[in-house]
Amino acid sequence: MCSIRPIRPIRPIGPISPIRVSAFTLIELILVMVLLATLLAVSAPALSRSFKGHTLEQETLRVLAATEYARSEAVSQSVPMVLWVNLEEKSFGVRAKEGFTGNPAREKSWTLPEDIHFEVTGALPDTEGRMVAVTFDPEGMLNPESVETIELIHRNEDNFSLKKTEDGWEYEIVTEL
Repeated sequence: MCSIRPIRPIRPIGPISPIRVSAFTLIELILVMVLLATLLAVSAPALSRSFKGHTLEQETLRVLAATEYARSEAVSQSVPMVLWVNLEEKSFGVRAKEGFTGNPAREKSWTLPEDIHFEVTGALPDTEGRMVAVTFDPEGMLNPESVETIELIHRNEDNFSLKKTEDGWEYEIVTEL
C-alpha cells in the first residue's frame, strides 16, 4: 500500500519571525533636537559675555604691552617714545616723539575691535590729530606729562583701565577706579 504523507509547507530559509531593528523614532529625534536647541539658547548669552570680556582683557593687555614696548624702544634708540591714541579710528601705536628721529621701521600701530573704544583724559594732541597718552624718556622713565589713566570700554559698559602705578614708573591694569 501506498502511504500518503501530508505535504509540509516549505519553510523559508532564516528566522521565522520578522527581524526587529532597534532605532530611534522620529518623535525621539525631534525631542532631542528641541532639548539641544533649548540648552543652546540658555547658554549662548553667557558664552557671549565670556567672549566679550576675554576680548576686552586681551586688548587691555595689548595696550599695556605697547607701553612696555615704548619704554624698551626709548632706551634702545635713545629717543623719547610716545604711545599715541586715535579716538576716532580706535587705534593706538608707538613712535618717536615729535621733533626726534627714531627708527621708522620700529614704529608700531594697532586697531581696537569695533565694540571697544578708548577714553583718555588729559592727553595732548600731536600734529596728526592723535592724542599723545604716554611718553617715555630715553632713560626709560615715564614722563610726567603722561596721562594718569587710559580706559578701554566695551559697548556693554564693561571696562578695564591702565593707571599709573603709585611710584609713577609704569602702568598697571585696574578693573575698577
